[in-house]
Amino acid sequence: MTKPSVAIIGAGIAGLTLARRLNGQARVTLFDKSRGTGGRMATRRGERAAFDHGAQYFTIRDSRFHAALEPFLEAGQVQAWASALMRLGTDGTAERLADRAPRFVGVPSMTALPKALAEGLDLRLGCQILSLQRQADGWHLSTSGETCGPFDLVVSTAPAPQTRLLMPFARTELQALDAVRMNGCFTLMLALTQGTQPPAEAAQVAHPIISWIGANHSKPDRDAAPALVIHANNRWADQHIETPVETVRDAMLSACRSLFPGFDWDAVLSVDLHRWRHANVDVPLGQPFLLDADRRLAACGDWCLGNRVEAAFLSATALADALEPQLAKGS
Repeated sequence: MTKPSVAIIGAGIAGLTLARRLNGQARVTLFDKSRGTGGRMATRRGERAAFDHGAQYFTIRDSRFHAALEPFLEAGQVQAWASALMRLGTDGTAERLADRAPRFVGVPSMTALPKALAEGLDLRLGCQILSLQRQADGWHLSTSGETCGPFDLVVSTAPAPQTRLLMPFARTELQALDAVRMNGCFTLMLALTQGTQPPAEAAQVAHPIISWIGANHSKPDRDAAPALVIHANNRWADQHIETPVETVRDAMLSACRSLFPGFDWDAVLSVDLHRWRHANVDVPLGQPFLLDADRRLAACGDWCLGNRVEAAFLSATALADALEPQLAKGS
């Protein structure tokens, strides 16, 4: 019996988790518009330093997530980030936060884990899906240069707003997607001269413009070149998501100068900025996944359950649990 064909849109943690689970029961093809896997588990390599410019770390609380990551923990591709987590106030106050769970990172970069998860999968990178068309033999996916298919089932793991625009769900699923709220973010990346002391190694910041500052080189097995990663406040980012990047960069730098007046700003060698349109889950779906069995469409991702890497894994795992019995029957 021919295995069912499944198209998964998005090669972040949710897409990779789902693809690995379904790969035995179905012919799975994974599409992503980016040049690499991982989604917001991303790393940018500049001329002077490397920056984990998306997710800064993740926690492992669920036993299924721990079991899935065990091989990568043993291989050293996932390690704990031991730097103290701080909270910084606009008045210069600093307090150490209690770690409710250990913080983990990919090694030697955040992209190490998604790269390992992608091994052995049929992965089409740099391939943006623009539309879906249902024909007698199944779903056909259109890109800028070709049409792929047919597929028996299509799953989107893209952020909720992108999934809402792309997937021809029934009214019930579309209304559910309309209730999800995601925030944008800007990431400021600063390369520093060797030996420069960062304002903090890992800190949440209570400020209307800045929400996070981290020393990328303080993570395990990183390049020794000093590198700061600074995230904007999500609400502020939403208000400025269409603002020219130069204006955003200057506003964030100005805010950082006022927050950290004792820092040696002359030590900054380069400045870069990345805009994330959908970075934070403000209002989640409130259920693990969406599944339109009649149309043979589904969706999952962190936006279903909450704002954590683990949420993406759990959402995809729940969808895989629901789909596997159907795929095993070849339907």
